[in-house]
Amino acid sequence: MNPGPVNVTNRVRRALLKPDICHRETEFSELLTKVRQKILKIFRVSKTHTVAVFSGSGTTALESMLSSFARDDKKVLVLSNGIYGERMKTILEIHDTPVEVLESPIGGFPDILKIEALLKNDSSIHGIAMVHHETSSGMLNPLQKIGTLAKKYKKTFLVDAISSLGAEPIDFQECSVDFCAGTSGKCLHGFPGISFVIVSKKELTQLRKRKPKTLYMDLARILEAEENGDTPFTPAVQIFYAFDEALDELLKEGLDQRIGDYARKSALLEKGLMKLGINFLVQKEYRSHVLTALWTPPFISYKKLHDELKKEGFVIYAGQSKLKDKIFRISNLGDIRARDLVRFLTILEKVLSRHRKKS
Repeated sequence: MNPGPVNVTNRVRRALLKPDICHRETEFSELLTKVRQKILKIFRVSKTHTVAVFSGSGTTALESMLSSFARDDKKVLVLSNGIYGERMKTILEIHDTPVEVLESPIGGFPDILKIEALLKNDSSIHGIAMVHHETSSGMLNPLQKIGTLAKKYKKTFLVDAISSLGAEPIDFQECSVDFCAGTSGKCLHGFPGISFVIVSKKELTQLRKRKPKTLYMDLARILEAEENGDTPFTPAVQIFYAFDEALDELLKEGLDQRIGDYARKSALLEKGLMKLGINFLVQKEYRSHVLTALWTPPFISYKKLHDELKKEGFVIYAGQSKLKDKIFRISNLGDIRARDLVRFLTILEKVLSRHRKKS
């Protein structure tokens, strides 16, 4: 029950056993084209966006997106309220990009009026970057509000949707999303090892004019190759096979149905955790349907809780940075069913009751 690698179906797992193929042959070109087309179809952006697909984790896509967009003479405004907002700032700084950061403590979000004032008064800002689902806290950030501001002030909008794409609603047109980083190994229920950047077609001209800051992650170069059914570098072929199957599963299920299923799983978890009297890190109205962060009860350590649950077949996730050993996180990502969550809650109750009595 961690936010990736996630549980996958047997269908996706069996795809790893398909024959070895050379990535310079027609067979892989067809596979790559299918994967790209399915991503665009699922998120209803075939007419307005294109997509570049990489072999690498979600951070590969994130760094490709940010470094390919970055300029030395224009700022990017980063809206940060956790570890992954900080990661965006770090990537931009590594690539020598001027960065303006508006921060908020975990569980909050930078003030919308301050964001608008900054956009209105600082003409050197040419892009806004934010995380949609801040996985360090389980908080879902206000994508549409920021997208509205990006459109109003004509700023490029770059979104890290690595742990929300496929589980939380994202209307690319309504939210004015120009760049969006995603990955195979989270809400799309594939294996880790493939990531992608969805790019609006109106951004392509400017993207191609920029001097590359990396070789492997240069978006313009990758898009040029993939539009011709080619790949600049050796891809993780078997992971592509599995991802293709995962996308087929999602197409059959339907995006709206998948999003609804995540909402139902999250509600089941939330109800059970409330009965156990555990305190939530984030207020209800800001919680995602993907991951729930909770304060570790005072009568048990995170390590003890983790180890005892693992013995029963459930792996929970630790807090990060300042929240290390203070919280634990439960993800309902991937092929997890309602019956799995019910069994988890039953075992969690037994573990907590046992230690509460000892204290």
